[in-house]
Amino acid sequence: MSVLKKPVVWILLSLLAVASLLFLRHRHPDKTPPFVTRTVIRGVLKKTVTATGRLKALNTVHVGAQVSGIIMKINVDFNSHVRKGEVLAQIDPAIYQAQVAQAESNLSKISTKIALDRIQLSRDKDLLAHHIIARSTYDSDQAQLMMDAASKRQLEAALNLAKTDLSYTTIRSPIDGVVISRKVQIGQTVTSAFKTPRLFTIAHDLRMMRLDTRVSEADIGSIRPGQAVTFRVPAYPERLFTGSVTVVRDHPRTVSHVVTYDVLSTVPNPDTALKPGMTATVTIHTGEIPDALIVPNGALVYRPPSRDLKDKTVLRAKNVTYLFLLKKDASSWSIAPVPVTVGATDGIHTQVMGPLSPGDEVIVRDRHEKRHSGGLIP
Repeated sequence: MSVLKKPVVWILLSLLAVASLLFLRHRHPDKTPPFVTRTVIRGVLKKTVTATGRLKALNTVHVGAQVSGIIMKINVDFNSHVRKGEVLAQIDPAIYQAQVAQAESNLSKISTKIALDRIQLSRDKDLLAHHIIARSTYDSDQAQLMMDAASKRQLEAALNLAKTDLSYTTIRSPIDGVVISRKVQIGQTVTSAFKTPRLFTIAHDLRMMRLDTRVSEADIGSIRPGQAVTFRVPAYPERLFTGSVTVVRDHPRTVSHVVTYDVLSTVPNPDTALKPGMTATVTIHTGEIPDALIVPNGALVYRPPSRDLKDKTVLRAKNVTYLFLLKKDASSWSIAPVPVTVGATDGIHTQVMGPLSPGDEVIVRDRHEKRHSGGLIP
């Protein structure tokens, strides 16, 4: 054989070997099923409802201004801890001090006039006794004393009002807490004539917070006060926070024809890691089902290739949920579709009812897939 023909022979032998291998694999396919399966188990399934929520301070107070004026001083800022009665800000008191002084002066004048009225009435009484003046003169002076006494009471009320307005120029904290919002600057003019301007928002205690969750009308029937709540926030994705349901409100919210109900939960926050306004992914634990047949959620959405099914009509079924069991023996495997009724879920696993037994293998995804459309496969 010539030297030039040897490479050609080797190439032909290589092609023949590859063709033989493909032929043998076609005649005797790989016996390893190309699927990932999970075992059907019987156990306790914890029923849950998932929703989104937002954290708020448990008790908040909006501090406003009851009088108008220019802000002269601000003593606190965001995150300041304050005590009840502590001065938060000061409005220029000059106008209100002048009003108090004017009211005090008016009251002093009327008090002096009342004193003179009493002297005159005493004199009239003696003169009337000696028939020196007419009875009508005495009655007129007595009426004047009564009117001046009424005016004094009115001016006393005006003085009290002026003093109250003056006290309102000093903005004080109504509670112990933390300042979580400040909406005023030094030099700013606040006007309270039509609407009380909001200056500060104070949270009573951020070590205990409130989680507001909107639950769909389909799930609200299973929510009760006292149920446990777990949730995560984007700021701490690896940390699981806990709480408990306190209020299930009856008032519905309707947005784009979707009806939800507010569920309020109390959440301990001892290290103040949680902040007002944070969004949360919430799980409400509504109960548990003992002795349930349980499968991963991925098994409920998996659909095998049609070539692996004898009865391909199950892939077109719309009102029936099928699980696909993997049947294996020593030399082959097959897929058996099983109709099931879906029960409660905990978000990862689901209760199913049907011709299944613990130990059956359900397909959750193809082997080459890392993630299923139904989420991560546990």
